Amino acid sequence: MAMIEVFLGAIIKVIFDKLASVDLKKLARSEGLDTQLKRWSQVLSLIQAVLDDAEDKQNMRIAVKQWLDDLQDLAYDMDDVIDEFSTEACRRKLMEAQGSTSKVRKVKIPSCCTNFSVKDYKFNRKMAPKVDEITRRLESLKEQIKILHLVETVAKRPNKTRDRLPSTSLVESYVYGRENDKEELLKLLLSNESSDDQVVVIPIVGMGGVGKTTLAQMVYNDDRVNEFFDSKAWACVSDDFDIFGVTKTILRAITAGGCDYEDLNMVQVKLSEALTRKRFLIVLDDVWNEKYEDWDILRRPFLVGSSGSKIIVTTRHHRVASVVSSTSGYSLEVLTDDESLWLLARHALGRTNFDRYPNLEGIGRSIVRKCKNLPLAVKTLGGLLRDRSTPDEWTDILNSEIWEIKEDQSDILPALRLSYYHLPAHLKPCFAYCSIFPKDYEFDKYELVLLWMAEGFLEESKASDLMEDIGEDYFKELLMRSFFQQSSSTSSHFVMHDLINDLARYVAGDFCSRLTDDLEENMKCTILDKVRYASFTSSVHGATQKFKTLQKAKHLRSFLPLSGKYGGTTFYIAKKVVAELLLELRYSRVLSFSGYAISDLPNSIVELIHLRYLNLSGTSLKLLPESLSNLCNLQTLGLRNCWQLINLPVGIRKLINLRHLENSNTSQLHEMPSGIDQLTSLQTLSKVVVSKHGGFRLNDLGNLSLLAGSLAILELQNVTNVQEARDANLKNKRDLDNIVLAWNSEYDGSLSKVLQQDLLEALRPHTNLTSLEIKFYKGDKFSSWVGDSSFTKLVKVSLKGCTHCKCLPSLGQLPALKDLSIQTMLEVKAVGTELCGKDCSWEFSFPLLESLTFDDMPEWEEWTCLSSAGENECHFPLLQKLCISRCPKLKSIPVLQLPSLSELKLLKCSVGIAKCLYNLTSLNNLDFRQIIGLASLEDAFMQFPSGLEDITLRECHQLKNLWGSSNTVNLVKLKSLVVSECSQLSSLEELAVLPMLKYLKIESCSALQSLPTLSGLNILRISSCSALSCLPMDKLLLPQLRNLGIRHCQKLNLPPEIVIEDTSTSIESLEIVGCPCLNLRTMLGSVYSFASLRFLDIRDCDYDLDQLPTPSLKRLSLCRCKNVSYLPSGLGRLRSLLLYSCSSPLLFPQGDFPPTLKFLDIEAGENLQLKPLSEWGLNRLTFLERFYIRGGYPELESFSGSGDDGLALLPPTLRSVAIGDLPNLKSLSAFLRGLTALRYLHIFECPKLGSLPKESLRNPLQTLVINKCPLLQKRCLMDRGDYWPMIEDIPCVEIRSDGIMQNICWHVGSTRLASLCT
Repeated sequence: MAMIEVFLGAIIKVIFDKLASVDLKKLARSEGLDTQLKRWSQVLSLIQAVLDDAEDKQNMRIAVKQWLDDLQDLAYDMDDVIDEFSTEACRRKLMEAQGSTSKVRKVKIPSCCTNFSVKDYKFNRKMAPKVDEITRRLESLKEQIKILHLVETVAKRPNKTRDRLPSTSLVESYVYGRENDKEELLKLLLSNESSDDQVVVIPIVGMGGVGKTTLAQMVYNDDRVNEFFDSKAWACVSDDFDIFGVTKTILRAITAGGCDYEDLNMVQVKLSEALTRKRFLIVLDDVWNEKYEDWDILRRPFLVGSSGSKIIVTTRHHRVASVVSSTSGYSLEVLTDDESLWLLARHALGRTNFDRYPNLEGIGRSIVRKCKNLPLAVKTLGGLLRDRSTPDEWTDILNSEIWEIKEDQSDILPALRLSYYHLPAHLKPCFAYCSIFPKDYEFDKYELVLLWMAEGFLEESKASDLMEDIGEDYFKELLMRSFFQQSSSTSSHFVMHDLINDLARYVAGDFCSRLTDDLEENMKCTILDKVRYASFTSSVHGATQKFKTLQKAKHLRSFLPLSGKYGGTTFYIAKKVVAELLLELRYSRVLSFSGYAISDLPNSIVELIHLRYLNLSGTSLKLLPESLSNLCNLQTLGLRNCWQLINLPVGIRKLINLRHLENSNTSQLHEMPSGIDQLTSLQTLSKVVVSKHGGFRLNDLGNLSLLAGSLAILELQNVTNVQEARDANLKNKRDLDNIVLAWNSEYDGSLSKVLQQDLLEALRPHTNLTSLEIKFYKGDKFSSWVGDSSFTKLVKVSLKGCTHCKCLPSLGQLPALKDLSIQTMLEVKAVGTELCGKDCSWEFSFPLLESLTFDDMPEWEEWTCLSSAGENECHFPLLQKLCISRCPKLKSIPVLQLPSLSELKLLKCSVGIAKCLYNLTSLNNLDFRQIIGLASLEDAFMQFPSGLEDITLRECHQLKNLWGSSNTVNLVKLKSLVVSECSQLSSLEELAVLPMLKYLKIESCSALQSLPTLSGLNILRISSCSALSCLPMDKLLLPQLRNLGIRHCQKLNLPPEIVIEDTSTSIESLEIVGCPCLNLRTMLGSVYSFASLRFLDIRDCDYDLDQLPTPSLKRLSLCRCKNVSYLPSGLGRLRSLLLYSCSSPLLFPQGDFPPTLKFLDIEAGENLQLKPLSEWGLNRLTFLERFYIRGGYPELESFSGSGDDGLALLPPTLRSVAIGDLPNLKSLSAFLRGLTALRYLHIFECPKLGSLPKESLRNPLQTLVINKCPLLQKRCLMDRGDYWPMIEDIPCVEIRSDGIMQNICWHVGSTRLASLCT
């Protein structure tokens, strides 16, 4: 059941704001509807006055509940109608503005006629009945107020929470997992460190139910606390911050006597006397009040205590913590999985483990995961399970929803709901809206604020505050109150604890919905007509049914597909479904097709007049319809990662409410229209392209004073007048923190260099800048502002392709610079003190630099860093990453002291550079490629970095050994080594003494003849080592080796006779490709035990493979193996079988396929003869999901007959089928019969195939690919072929005739598996 006040209050507030609009009143008067709209305000005020009373009575009186439901529906409808008025007012205002500037109309027309049009007349006729209907419903609700005896509530309502018992100081029976927290808190309590505060306050902060009170009880009753403090007291404050009552409670505890005073002054005086010169501990449990004045009054008696006195405050709210203490407080987190399991066992079974109930442990682990390790939830569910000991009973609790548990059996929901009731009214709809996010979904803070703004949840400030700033304040408030938690992966992403998510769903009720992957369950949904805000987690092809389900939600305001675990994946949806959906989403404020491969946006988008937020990011759109520019309410337009987009609407100037245009990563967008300068509310404009003629001009930026965040200005070579750059006024755009200034990379530099320099000078940004990138600048020197020390916040600088500059700018005095990248500076020959700044030395330059890159500087010869002592030496104390690449002439560099360097990359450089790097004590990652003169790593460094963990050496053709037998090299920490294309490297004997080496990859080392024994190795990959001839099995059968791959080693073989005492191996994955001399029959025969082998891939093998290590094999791939005549026995666990071009004179298959098979790929070789498909027994494979068959039946015209049991040829479990290279095939009717679960169908190279069974096309196919099948292609042509009506609902249809597809890709979830071996 929804809490009606959640959204109702917000909507009514929006309605009042809109009704007060001057433009709306003007329009209403012109339409003769102003009297009715005034009446709406009056009646709504009367209704608003009795809302509190109605909400109090709704649970006891069904009629009141129905009245509130009707009011909620009416409020939404009323908002929609008023929004239509507002939109029409906006349209007419635009028309007036356009008319006043038009040069076409020259005939003077009376003013009484100029405002009239056919469109205006139609609007009046359309709106009048809607207004009448709203008025009728509103008056009806007003009349019911008396009938229902609803009265105006003057006093503030008390919180409607179930009475909670106050906490006590006694510790509960069973506490687990808090010993570390207890000891940390005791350190704070027992500390005598001096403090500016007269009494130290220690807040314990955490979400409801996490155990704050329990932790306070534990330290309160600890013997060390009793010894340290003279007096102590416990007071449960709760949500009613009763200063008088709390003070009396503390006085009674301190004096161990009564307190009959009824005056706050007397109570505080007595408490002050009792605490004077005493070291005391006071616990104030469950504090909610945020008013500093109240806290200041409460704490006055505590200021007389002696040094060491402490106050513990437990609270859910970080803001309370900041009010009572100058420290951030102790943040209490949830338990670990094991701690939660112990707690569950204690409360459910009365034990500390599951030894006597092993069949319940797995379910128990799932239960604590459901509780997300929140102690209160674990204890509550444990109590419910107290008298239940069967798996079925535990599973019932596991599958139940938290809010379905009766409140008299659970404290979870009441405890969490208390947090909700304490939310200010303006935050409640914002929180409830978050119920559309699935559990564990990471949402972006800024994106959520834009959604709130689009839905009208942000109250506009009468001050100059932007709605986005107000939204960010709302977000911070919910974060401070523990409703949100910061993601551990991304700083701008946040999540909700599962139980907070449950709470959001509870309070939002039927108004918010998130569709699941259970389509049948979605179709059963009977409340879609109530849903206003909906989301679903996108899947690669599964959106069509969900989109169609949501078409039933006629009044939907938010339509939000979420990427979830498939982030970055392309999703597919049929064009027809998108067009149909837009017709049903006329009331949408929020609409997203982000990530969907839609190439056309229907013109009907213009009908969505209420739209505020439209996200088309990551789509395949090339053109945006011009009608989009008529959505005058649009606030946010997302076009990020629209790689194919080439235009914006010419009439974009009409989007007068647009605040955010996110168009980054739109590489084909080479032109932008004029008129963007009129969008004065724009705050986000990620990219602008300066036009030569008639489009966007650089000075258009001058009007956009609110721009913030990132801005890339491209095609600056088109600016011919420096005044345009000055008028852009970048220096006063204080909220822009990331700027890219880019000229065209292919621009020939025909304009004067002086003009380029003046242009760059005029583009000086505000000093708040944090990131600057200059690309392809064609002047011969940089402006003075580039590197000016006034840019105190500049963290990142990138200079790329500035090919005419002979000197680098002075960047050394940027105090905050951490990341510096200099690339493709073709005329720079020397780098010296100019990089530091005028009259500055390297000793005082780049104080915070962490990453330094020099790349593609072919003429650079010298780098000098003269210190004050005259030495060519430089210190980079914080530098962590250094990359010098493609600088072949650089021979002389200073001595670089790099104590923090962790990553070093050198490419196409002299080996002498590494000799100048000193103090490499932190270096753990080394990447050398094409290093001139490198014979051994030992000789590369004057001080060898012994802490290396990861080494990569590529194309170092003079390398003869790694580091030889030197005693100075001791790489005991080395974990990973990659050596590639080092043609003179003949030995790797140094590796035999590396205890930590886990990963070794050797490729294209033509002189390498042998391998040492590597006892600790986990992964070994060898490829294209033509001289490697012998591979002793004792070097392969290593106890730790899990993954072995050998590719294209032409001479490699096993020794003829070997005796190994222990023939077992731990190898789980084995790949052998193109090793003709390697006797796999011996290697894989019965002499050696591959009991752990899971994945086996063999290609280009001429040996008989009649014995394979099969006991645990899950995936077997054989490609171009000439002597595969039958499948080995014992493949009972095999899930995937792939046979490609394995020629054999015998019929295939011989014997049965493993019953567990999920994936089966068969590609017939030249001589491989396939039995009739009806004899394969595939219909018995009840787990089979994917079947691919290519060739093998050159004369076949149709698959006839049925399976060996008289049923269909293929099992109904198949989801993916591909078939092709059948030159005479004419029919697939029998082949596709009964495949009701089919989602992916690929047909290729069947030139005579002219038809498909219609029932197969009626299945819920998600992808249909037809390649080089000319007869089918004609029938499937869009809007023309007779098959098109049957396939237009399929999300992804590819009809191709461009030859053989070299890689056939299968969509399985979000993965793509290549089906042809290479």
